[in-house]
Amino acid sequence: MSSSDDEARAHKFALNQSTFRAANERLRRAAASHRFRETDRVPFICECADEHCREVVMLVLSDYEHIRAHPTWFLLVAGHEEEDAGLERIVDAEHGYAVVEKLGTAGEEAARLHPRQHQGH
Repeated sequence: MSSSDDEARAHKFALNQSTFRAANERLRRAAASHRFRETDRVPFICECADEHCREVVMLVLSDYEHIRAHPTWFLLVAGHEEEDAGLERIVDAEHGYAVVEKLGTAGEEAARLHPRQHQGH
């Protein structure tokens, strides 16, 4: 695969994952408006690169906020990590779900698309 193909693939994956991340931000806001507590488990959509994935990760809001504080981190169902190690690395996989950090072009695109980039956490 050429370098331009790798770049296009990284952009596509970051865009797919950022779309799921934006949906999860809406879920977080809905949970807050329904007075979920920080310790309540909330269903979030897996933010893997598979645009057809609709699996759910149950996560307490405080853990979700920790993940969202990092613009290149994504929440995944365990086992949904990208096989291409050049696009992401596993940050955490100890709690029944995985957190990955996008790297290189994918990381730059993920940070650019972060829904909280122009607001405080």
